[in-house]
Amino acid sequence: MKTSNPSLAAPAGTAGMLPLSLISVQPGFNPRRAFRPAPLNRLIESIRQSGLIQPLLVRPRHDGTEGFWLVAGERRLRACTALGMTEVHVLQRDLDDTEARRAALLENLDRADLSAGEEALAARDAVDLAGGDKAATASQLGWSPSKLEARLLLLTASAAVLQALADGAIHVGHAELLAGLPESAQDKALGRIIENGVSVSDLREQVKGIVIPLSTAIFDTTACATCPFNTQLQGSLFGDAVTGAHCKNRACFTSKTNEAIEAKRVALAEEVGTVVLSTEKDADSYIPLVVNGPQGVGRAQFDQCRACQHFGALIHAKADGRLGDVERPICFERACHSQKVAAHQEELASTAAPTDAAEKTPAGAPSGQSTARASTAPHKGKAAVKKAPKAAPAASPSAARALMKPAYAAAARALLGDDTRVSLALGVLCITKVAREAGITGAEAGSGGTRKPEDALGQLLTKDDAALAAEFRAACDLLLAADMGSKQFSRNDVFPPVLAARLVQTLQGDLSKQFVMTDAFLAAHTREGISSLLVESGFDVWLKAQDEGDKKFKALMALKKAELPAAVMGSGFAWAGFVPASVQTVAPRSFVGI
Repeated sequence: MKTSNPSLAAPAGTAGMLPLSLISVQPGFNPRRAFRPAPLNRLIESIRQSGLIQPLLVRPRHDGTEGFWLVAGERRLRACTALGMTEVHVLQRDLDDTEARRAALLENLDRADLSAGEEALAARDAVDLAGGDKAATASQLGWSPSKLEARLLLLTASAAVLQALADGAIHVGHAELLAGLPESAQDKALGRIIENGVSVSDLREQVKGIVIPLSTAIFDTTACATCPFNTQLQGSLFGDAVTGAHCKNRACFTSKTNEAIEAKRVALAEEVGTVVLSTEKDADSYIPLVVNGPQGVGRAQFDQCRACQHFGALIHAKADGRLGDVERPICFERACHSQKVAAHQEELASTAAPTDAAEKTPAGAPSGQSTARASTAPHKGKAAVKKAPKAAPAASPSAARALMKPAYAAAARALLGDDTRVSLALGVLCITKVAREAGITGAEAGSGGTRKPEDALGQLLTKDDAALAAEFRAACDLLLAADMGSKQFSRNDVFPPVLAARLVQTLQGDLSKQFVMTDAFLAAHTREGISSLLVESGFDVWLKAQDEGDKKFKALMALKKAELPAAVMGSGFAWAGFVPASVQTVAPRSFVGI
């Protein structure tokens, strides 16, 4: 098995025997799509004679069901099941969804019997895990850039073509040629190719003559009217075989289609946090975001989601009749979405209970009035303390998180002088780091500075008590306020903004005195994100309450995105004391790399 990039590897786990009845296959996690009878029968016979040599990789289920999800080894699981085995040897690791996908990719892409179609789906997932970085993906997989591009091209092939490729009914050359055709044409040609045994070279010549209806174009076809590749200008040559306007230049048609799709991507990128093509994501990795219904997240959570970097749009990129269509809003973080759906359902159940309904009605409010949208009420100075939401917070754009760091640093440093636990905690952090790097048992959880411990100790011992206390305080101050990009923090896992954020959140530091709303903070968000902030702060209610307020608000929201932040900040709204929920609940580790 070839050596893969360690960044795809999963953490070590524990080995042991496990009943087969406790192991389930999670849909969409296995890069392998086909299980051919002959190789599977050989594996069954091998396990019958020699036993299961390589254990299955499993992880605990986190969906409330007892048992384990299979991470890698579905062929072995099928073989053991066919042999009537009741328990198997497994390696158990506590992996999240992302780590599980990486582990499955690592094992399956190291095997030689994956079909090119299965490699294409695995490559798509690997690119997704690498944040769209194709160069990094090719390096991690040990592929050349050209092989990666060739496999990604197959993602525009129809499901039937990919399945035929996985089953060995056609060659990869057939699939690559068919992938450039409309999906209906792919499926129509597939049966003929298999039935007549059409070779790749013959198909290449036949594909040259296939024309594409201009009526299916998603780009401006004005110039096509006088193009020599337009069959409508050559009707006498094609007779009744080709009626209407068709394009004979597939390369040009494809290029203009891709340009139109990319133009949509660029335009949508100003509106929402994530914009992807349907060929770039597994369909099981995203879900439409709705307010109501079984998969609804509720209005308050939906408004918060609009500012999330995972709130986005999907552009259909396959020529299947939906080419160029846009679906929005889409949530691209299924785990967070599930939490929000569960939180909303719990809220609905609580609101429906008669005993709870009275508690949720404010004094003096009409019967039945709910406070479910309290998070979107107008901001009026220091807000009342509310119960923390059970769902995960929205993931802010990286540019917005970068602008949160100074407020966290200042608030943390204020706590540093008010609470002796801060200095002691930071001291323990650094001491355990020194112990861990020295290999002392029990100090694995610590982390700290990069200087040699003996040099630091020698310098500190030369100072008197007052100077030592002052340096200790200064070191703690530096640890919270230093630039995360500085060299002294580039070789370990201590990041000042991360510590500052955790400190403020744990001790409930007052960000309202440190955070300042600015044009830059608003501009760091998408248009949807800005709208979400206006609702959360009560800006929309404030503006609409003015003379001709509705008209003013509509005019404001009609501005270009680039003009909107300055217009909002110049409106005269009192932002002092307002701290967005996205700032208060930002994940500390999300500051890493910003």
